[in-house]
Amino acid sequence: MIPTLSDMRASANLGSESVSVSPGSTVTVPVTVRNSGDTVEAYRIEVLGEPAEWAVAEPAEITLYPAGSETVTVTFAPPRSPRVTAGERPFGVRVVPTDHPDATVVQEGVLTVEPFSDIAAQLQPATQSGRKQGRYRIDTDNHGNVAEELAFVAADGTDQVTFAVRPAALLAGNGTRAETRLTVKARRWLWWGPPREFPFTAEVHPTGGRALAMEGVFVQKPVISAGLLKLLAALLALLLALLALWFGLVRPAVKTAAKEAVDQNTAQQKAAQEAELATTPPDPTPTPTAAGGSGNQGAQGGGEPGSGTGTTGNGQGEQFSAAITFRTNKGGSAERSYTVPAKRTFLLTDFLVDNVQGDEGTLRVTANGVPVVTYALENFRNQDYHSVTPIRVPAGARVSMLVTCRAPGTPANATAATQCRESLYLNGLMQKTK
Repeated sequence: MIPTLSDMRASANLGSESVSVSPGSTVTVPVTVRNSGDTVEAYRIEVLGEPAEWAVAEPAEITLYPAGSETVTVTFAPPRSPRVTAGERPFGVRVVPTDHPDATVVQEGVLTVEPFSDIAAQLQPATQSGRKQGRYRIDTDNHGNVAEELAFVAADGTDQVTFAVRPAALLAGNGTRAETRLTVKARRWLWWGPPREFPFTAEVHPTGGRALAMEGVFVQKPVISAGLLKLLAALLALLLALLALWFGLVRPAVKTAAKEAVDQNTAQQKAAQEAELATTPPDPTPTPTAAGGSGNQGAQGGGEPGSGTGTTGNGQGEQFSAAITFRTNKGGSAERSYTVPAKRTFLLTDFLVDNVQGDEGTLRVTANGVPVVTYALENFRNQDYHSVTPIRVPAGARVSMLVTCRAPGTPANATAATQCRESLYLNGLMQKTK
């Protein structure tokens, strides 16, 4: 018993100086109040300290005759709430004489609020889908009145997925929410077919408490969906239809039109040459056969240009042909030329360029310094050129072929070449000039 504090008006004794209570339940403390005065006195009973919020004194007011006493019951009822933290709380019971408040008496004690655990957890979302992994969140609420050490684990029964929990353990204060990230990842890709479901269990383990289990599902989607397969099939069918249209209709029409254009160009060129020869009087003095010129000695690679003549014409000139062949190193450029002899004019009517190896790069033909054609080597193996009106190349001027070698090709039935090799075959009329 706590020693009695008294004066001339009142004294009070607590039935117990230390009590404990579980949140959500009650505990009572008896208080004996005695009138130590010599007159009738009324008393007011009050509870002091933090526990006063949950305390009730019954009766709260009493009246005693001199030397009389009465027991008052103080009831503590703390709520089951995380706001009421477990632990000891001092309190006091004050007895106040109504007519003599200066003679107040206070008795002190200790109320112990017992701990309780209340953990709730939820997996958000319960089902997640993805091609390789799914991300979840574990919301853990501590509704108890003490901080809890929590550990998180996840597992499945098939061992087809892996789990990553961050953080794997934490301290959750009472009345707080903790968020934990959970990543579920499939061990293998699902390339096509129906989606696959992987059920799993995530658990929260409080300190010394019962584990909380949450069920979840990860749905793995295929990389190539059924819609994408249908689209690819439709595109393939369209491609096949276009190829059939090309080889069946368009390509034969293009080849026919190209052949007709070439035949027409050749006929026009031949008619123009015959008309020019018919309108020019013949040269009474026979002209000697022309010889081909030499190539450009500054070009890279090997090979020499060659030339030849045909029969004597009707005074307009002699039929003339020449060839230029040389090699070019990879990544380099080379140029070879045929130079028209003195007192001669070369009428260039057609020429042929030959890319026998299938090299890659560019080829340019110039006459008297004027570009005639430029070809990409990879676009042809041989290409001929016909001029309706002959190209006049005067004496001392040159017909040149400039080759830029990007990559040597591979000749038929042979190993890959180390140099580009191109040829230019010239054809036309060689005329005398004064």
